[in-house]
Amino acid sequence: MEFHVPGRPEDLPSFDALWARAATLAVLEAGGSENQHSYADAVVHHDDGGGNEWRLARIEGGRGVLVGADHECDDHMDVEGYDPYAGPGWLPWSWFTALENDREQGFAYWWDGAAWSRTDYPDLIDNDGLNLLLPHVSTAEKAVKKVLDSLDLRSSTDEWEEGSPLVHRVLELAKSGTATEEEWREDLDAVLTFAAHQDSQYVSRGKDEFDVVLALAVARATGLVKGSTAEAKPAGNGRPEGWFPRLG
Repeated sequence: MEFHVPGRPEDLPSFDALWARAATLAVLEAGGSENQHSYADAVVHHDDGGGNEWRLARIEGGRGVLVGADHECDDHMDVEGYDPYAGPGWLPWSWFTALENDREQGFAYWWDGAAWSRTDYPDLIDNDGLNLLLPHVSTAEKAVKKVLDSLDLRSSTDEWEEGSPLVHRVLELAKSGTATEEEWREDLDAVLTFAAHQDSQYVSRGKDEFDVVLALAVARATGLVKGSTAEAKPAGNGRPEGWFPRLG
């Protein structure tokens, strides 16, 4: 999958596909395999520690929102009148206020249940950062690479060949949405046991800190386990009067 510069809605996979990959990375991180993704309150948050981050939020009614910012693509964020949130009234305005109070966001894309959209960009935006921030969840193969890179593994090594199918397996469970808790437990145990045994400077947790129970809790909260219901943020009820980025 190729990204346009600046990004376009059609660059993104469906919300369900994107959610399955991002949530799986957060599941693995919760279990001990750190890969720069976390989950809380219906949001998967990716933060690379270098000033670049995105958040994928599930919104009630089968909808979703993707927001983010890359420090290399932030010139347009200070332009008076730039409003990435010029979208439908169901957007989560209270959450946007909290985000903007913490940091200006460079882009916002919203999923209405069938397709992604964003505001029309003025000519001054030559890159919104989507092409820099989202490639690792654009395909299952790249998501696998993200996990194995975080373990300091290199392709074509025995360790890579051992770990790759294990990560692929949990991504497949997430994609299907039909795997039972026991199936999740078994496959999470396999991949986290593998991660815990890697001798890597990037594995900062001891073997006893890799926890299938914590990972499984996130899998349930994100709706990946059969019979579970994904947490979702409430939809907005119209843009508040006078609401504008950084002003709340």
